[in-house]
Amino acid sequence: MQKLLIAGAFLVVFFVMALNTSMIADQAGQWVKKNPKDPHAPQVLFYTGRYCDILGDNNRAQLVYQSLYEQYPEDTALAAAALYYEADNKIETSAATKAYAVPLLDTIINQYANEEEWVKKAKTLRDEVTYVR
Repeated sequence: MQKLLIAGAFLVVFFVMALNTSMIADQAGQWVKKNPKDPHAPQVLFYTGRYCDILGDNNRAQLVYQSLYEQYPEDTALAAAALYYEADNKIETSAATKAYAVPLLDTIINQYANEEEWVKKAKTLRDEVTYVR
């Protein structure tokens, strides 16, 4: 019985930690702040943003994506992806924030032209926002 209680407590702690996007994002942000030149730092931010995004913490995801773009704009694949997901979040959040998505999509199209897949996605999403009401 004691082992069952310990296992149950462990599972509760694990799920609380695993589903706590703010704790994960803060930990990742601190690690990147301490290791900004580590080649994996942009990936840490990107996957943290995706994690927050998937779990529905759109505001935190947008902050992480923005941080990735601001700190590592030269990592073209991840920066373009981060801008795209940030724009997508803004569009899904409310009609009022759709206008804020357009400059992000324009940045992908203009600044990351070599990232063809993300440019194509950005153009499609921009057309949806601009022409579909």
